[in-house]
Amino acid sequence: MGREKKAKLKCGLEVHQQLDTGKLFCRCPSLLREGEADFTFERKLRPVASELGEFDAAALEQFNRGYSYEYRAFNDCCCLVECDEEPPEQPDGEALETALQIALLCHSTVPSELVAMRKTVIDGSNTSGFQRTMLVAEGGFIEVKGKKIGVQTVVLEEDASRPVEKTADKIVYSLDRQGIPLIELATAPEIETPQEAKECAAKIGELMRRTCRAKRGLGSIRQDLNISIEGGARIELKGVQELELIDVFVEREMKRQSALLEIRGELEKRKVRGVKTKAVDISGEFKKTECKIIAAGTKQGKKAFALMLEGFSGILGRELQPGRRFGTELADYIKARHGIPGLFHSDELPKYGFSQGEVERVRGILGCRKNDAFVIVVAEKEKAGNAMETIAERCRMAIDGVPEETRNALEGGNSCYSRPLPGAARMYPETDLKTVPVGRKQLEELGKKLPLTVKEREELYKKWGLSGKLAGEMKLSNWACFFERMLEKGYNATTVAALLLDGFNKLERNGFQVSLVTEPELTELFEADKKEPLGKEKLIEAIQRLITKKRGGIFHQKVLSDSYKVGESSELTLKLHEPVIEIISDLSAKKASKEEMERVIHGIIERNEKLIREKGEYAAKALMGEAMKELRGKADGSMVAGILRREVKKIAKKD
Repeated sequence: MGREKKAKLKCGLEVHQQLDTGKLFCRCPSLLREGEADFTFERKLRPVASELGEFDAAALEQFNRGYSYEYRAFNDCCCLVECDEEPPEQPDGEALETALQIALLCHSTVPSELVAMRKTVIDGSNTSGFQRTMLVAEGGFIEVKGKKIGVQTVVLEEDASRPVEKTADKIVYSLDRQGIPLIELATAPEIETPQEAKECAAKIGELMRRTCRAKRGLGSIRQDLNISIEGGARIELKGVQELELIDVFVEREMKRQSALLEIRGELEKRKVRGVKTKAVDISGEFKKTECKIIAAGTKQGKKAFALMLEGFSGILGRELQPGRRFGTELADYIKARHGIPGLFHSDELPKYGFSQGEVERVRGILGCRKNDAFVIVVAEKEKAGNAMETIAERCRMAIDGVPEETRNALEGGNSCYSRPLPGAARMYPETDLKTVPVGRKQLEELGKKLPLTVKEREELYKKWGLSGKLAGEMKLSNWACFFERMLEKGYNATTVAALLLDGFNKLERNGFQVSLVTEPELTELFEADKKEPLGKEKLIEAIQRLITKKRGGIFHQKVLSDSYKVGESSELTLKLHEPVIEIISDLSAKKASKEEMERVIHGIIERNEKLIREKGEYAAKALMGEAMKELRGKADGSMVAGILRREVKKIAKKD
């Protein structure tokens, strides 16, 4: 037997990376919040026609779903801009600089003027009904294992609100995420294998992290995949968060399209030319049914309707992806468009309480022949009628092959229908923002300070005396650029790295949000440590106190929530901080003298003389924890360790 020919893949990536800067079009901080909102409001959104009088298909479909939207807002990270109650401010400087850095790293062409656009989105994820987006650069390439993959665009845009609840007629969003800057990097459709898609996504992620402004954590980076195979169609697969599964998602979409092409071939053989839409009320046949879904539906006043699909016998049960069949695709469509949770189809019956007799009666009522199939939907009459129209429409698409559409990523590698592919009719200029000029000199200056490569960082860090472990952790840390500036100023590499990595990790595990600490504040701390060593423990304590002060300002101030002027909270917070220098002075005042350290250690030695005689000099390590417990916050660990080793050695030598 010959080897099976694999379908030719055409794939492009769109990587969306949140930035760890302020929000894009206001001056609020980029914080994700939990707990009770400070205020809420509701909206209804509707599509508007483009300048040519056209409506976007995706926007129309979303509008027809009839949802209303509730928004939950927080005083410390939301303002009137997120509420769509005042015009946006000019783009955040750090976010814009980061997008330009990415453009230069990708050898892309930056226009002389950046123009903000509005992209129609009426699924409720933006209060205004549109997303603000700005083209930063076009062209260029990314090198992946020696191959240059083209870059189509680098875009800077605002992230959407975060969905937190959904009912039959309403979606609840949290406004905390809306406005956080996103860089969207779109490649050309030049990726040829699933593995290459995964490697390309990893390379783009590395580029983003090199800027030291990429947010971390689940949901901070999202990949959309544009996938098609030869004879298929472009599918936009949205919301892939697991880098390790990108190749699986690509493989399964290839499998789905191949299966749909096989279905088209089978329907051609059967000479299926169309699908009639004639739903029949079959509720009377199920008065004594053991099917719980139909029985429960009829009690609620719903009806069971059936639709014959000529020539589709065996097609509905055809597997497209693991655990998902063509019948599942039909169910996805009516769930997305009409809110109907599912359907029954003849390829899976008798099952779910259906008897063979009931199946035969339905086939008889519809006039099904050998190659015909049927579907059953339980819903109100009007909704069921609309659902049957949608099912017939999707089956007509199957006659043509693979329909273009947007799909949502599911856990594990599969996908489901979301909406039609959006078109160009949804984009129009943002009239509330000035254009942003970008001069050649500005780009030249930015090009001189582009972030180092991973290899360059590893070499530099080791040259400055950092251990291999710390160098490996620091090279793609968000603190890497700051760390390098500290090295240039002559600060101790190990002290700075230990605080930024181990110290900050410890603080985050204990619930402290280290992103609240600014670089000038950290510089002050390191400057004080350079003059008079505070030690790692005191530096951590100083940062902990600083964060605590800031949290008191940000999380517990209720500022003008009734009038929505909540953006003022972040400005008031600055006045609530205890200056860094005061924290350092206070900690220095508590610092233990050398005599006090020696006194504490002598006491520990006396209490543990037996242990020292048994273990010798190795006992110093065992006693270090006890010493630091007594001197925590008052002494540098390295000084304590030195005194302890010296005193233990004296006892050990006597023996």
